[in-house]
Order: sequence, then C-alpha cells, then structure tokens
Amino acid sequence: MTSSYVQSLYSAEVITDPELNTSVVALSYTDPHDPARNLLACIAPALGSNWYRWRIGTHELIHCEPKEVQQHGHTGNFVIWPFPNRIRDRQYSYRGQEYSFACVKRIQGVLVHGLVFDQPWSYTPPTADEQGASVTTAIEMNPDHPYYEAYPFASRLALTYTLTSAGVTVTYTVRNKGAQTLPYGFALHPYFALPTGPERTLVTLPATQVMEADHELLPTGRMLDVHSIMYRMFDLNQPRPISQLKFDHVYTGLTASREALIDHADLNVHVRLTSTDDITHAVIYTPEEKPFFCLEHQTCSTDAINLAQRGMQDIAHLLEVQPGEEASGSIHYAVEYR
Repeated sequence: MTSSYVQSLYSAEVITDPELNTSVVALSYTDPHDPARNLLACIAPALGSNWYRWRIGTHELIHCEPKEVQQHGHTGNFVIWPFPNRIRDRQYSYRGQEYSFACVKRIQGVLVHGLVFDQPWSYTPPTADEQGASVTTAIEMNPDHPYYEAYPFASRLALTYTLTSAGVTVTYTVRNKGAQTLPYGFALHPYFALPTGPERTLVTLPATQVMEADHELLPTGRMLDVHSIMYRMFDLNQPRPISQLKFDHVYTGLTASREALIDHADLNVHVRLTSTDDITHAVIYTPEEKPFFCLEHQTCSTDAINLAQRGMQDIAHLLEVQPGEEASGSIHYAVEYR
C-alpha cells in the first residue's frame, strides 16, 4: 500500500520497502533540469527511525545493509539517545541515584549506543509543499518502555526530517514529561557511503581537540590538542582522504563555523554538515576495508553522564531539561555542487 502527499517538486510518501518488509517514509525532490540532482531520503519509523537511504541522482550517500536494519544493527543513519556511544561499566549515577543498563540485553561490553535505535517509533503523516517535504517521528520513554529501568526519566523524543533541494535537516526535540530533571545527550550515527572510494573521499572537521581514550574507547578526561606536533595526526582542519585515517575518536572544540565537509571528489559533490550550538562533539570512525565511514554529530561526549558526575562537565557537555520543558537542536546535511 502506498499513501502519497505530493506538491510541486517535492513528494512525501508512505510506502512498503520490500527489502525491509515494513512501511517507510520516502521524502523526495525532483530537479526540473538535472536528474543527477534529484534527492531521496527514506526513514523507517518501525526500525528505530533509521534514516537508512539518502540518494543523490543514482548515487547512495548513506551506506545501508538491509538485513542489519531489520535486525536493528548498526547501519544507515541511526538515532542515539539518551546517551551516545559507550557507558563506563554499563552504569551511571545522577543526582545521588545509581542506574544500570543491565536490563538492556543487546549491549556488548560498554557499547550502548542509546536506548531507541532498536525500538519502534510512531510518526505523523508526512507532508510536502512548494518548500520541501517532511515527516516527524517520535518515541516515548515511560514505564511501558522495555529499557525504562535503565533510564527512568519520563520523556518524549521527536525528530523532524525535512528534505529540500539543498539537503536534509534533522531537528530533535526532547520533552521532559516527568517530575525530576532529565539528563540527556543526542546524536545521529550516519554510515556515509564511499561512492568514489576511500582515496577520493575527503573529510574536513574544524575541531581543536581530541579526547584521549582508554582501551575500551572511553574518555579518560585528558584533552589532546590537534595543533600540537605530538597529536597532529588527528588534525582534520584541512581535507584528508578517508584512506589515510584509522580513527575511532571523539572530537570537540568545534570552531565557530561548525562546518564539517565530505568531498566526493569524482562526483563533484560536497556534503556540508552544520549544526546548532548544542552540538559540541563529533566522532570520526574509519574502519579499514569497509565501504563506509562515520561522522557522528553529538550534543555531548561519549560517557558524558559519568564524566559530568566526576566534575568534568566542561568537556562532557551533558544537557538537562527541567520538568515540563523542552530542548531542541538540529543537524543540517547540505548537498553542494562544484
């Protein structure tokens, strides 16, 4: 079954993806002059609100393995909330209370990647007009949620995906529905495809510091200056090909422009990533011999809640929302042509 909402050059449809065997939302833009500039973004609400497809013309900008999406694996562009990446010892304390992730059986080691990417989300009917196409997905954290024991903070997370001819903007809104202060961190974890290969895909990240990590990739609290001679190998302020990088590191000290750049050289296409001021960290993950790399914009550090409790809130940037209030921010993935 397909339900369609079409206006001008934009369309927003609810369709069934045969590979995922579920309903997905397809947002698209049709360029009236050049089909190589057509854009398509697909989101699977039932599978963690994974933004699993982003196509420009005939080229995929996001790497997706359908079976991994179906099994709630790490692929596409999945949502990390309420705490990005890893949590030391799978536990944390907050305002004198102790909490554990023991109820989250899928966790391997300290890699948590939040509590929502393997859960079904609701969504509102998608819309399209002459300005673009959009859809809002949402998930509630309440006593009925299977992971509420790990994060017993009544809340709602909503994401609005908006596609225009210039790219895609993802806006998040966190609402505190409980009676106590709510701590959180938010991130998106895109697996960027390498349509021109790792040698011809270049990345720029304007950041001044890398967080030193231990053997479990957890921050020690020590900050490394990428401009110093000793740590210059981490400097991404100038474009560098993915083939030269062997990273799984948390960057911070983002410059005022907050503009990361992915250059697909042979396609003559740039992807420019910008964000609101609440996004203070980014993770670069460049596994060897894989058809993707990750550039993850985050509102906080890995293990932010534990770092904050250790008195390192300045580098953790754990965010809080008071009862009855909301917090929001956005990440913009712009497509530019050379």
